[in-house]
Amino acid sequence: MRYVEGLFNQYSDAPLTDAILQYNQKLMRYLQQDVAQEALREGQPNRQKTALQMADIMGQWQRARLLGKPFIGKMKGFKIKRNSHTRYHVDQGRRKNRQPTMRKTMHK
Repeated sequence: MRYVEGLFNQYSDAPLTDAILQYNQKLMRYLQQDVAQEALREGQPNRQKTALQMADIMGQWQRARLLGKPFIGKMKGFKIKRNSHTRYHVDQGRRKNRQPTMRKTMHK
């Protein structure tokens, strides 16, 4: 299922083509029929539920893209994580302990 998740993330932002639609449907069938049925046979109801949820998310992606709407987010942990904002990381330790510039040292 993690492999399918990675595949979905690779093509989810690509331009929509017939090949991508067919591939998405193939992965949805695989999750619904093979993975979910095997999980049920193994007595893993959580895995079955997760596989069906992934297939549903992929169906939502397909419907949104066919309507021309953007699908924002990535699949992570078998769920969609929305990319609502960009996070910036500022390394406070390096900024505080940096060497003074030449301009500041010359004019004391």
